[in-house]
Amino acid sequence: MPQNERELMRHDAQADLPVGRTAPPPFTKPPDMAETLRLLEKVSRMPEIRFDKVQQARDLIARGEYETPERIDGTVDRLMEDLGL
Repeated sequence: MPQNERELMRHDAQADLPVGRTAPPPFTKPPDMAETLRLLEKVSRMPEIRFDKVQQARDLIARGEYETPERIDGTVDRLMEDLGL
């Protein structure tokens, strides 16, 4: 094992931190609790992942069957509608 790899693997057994490191780096500013709670609430409203749908899309992509003229037309129509065109 090269010397630099050995140095990286040495640890201070008492603190269980790499040698020469006495503590984790401090935050530049404390986390904003209100922002954290807002994000957690937003995440809780997200729909569950439909893994069967994800796998179905992956299979279609792998077979080269995902991008069909109909699918592209539908996407363009929805995009134009969203943009008010």
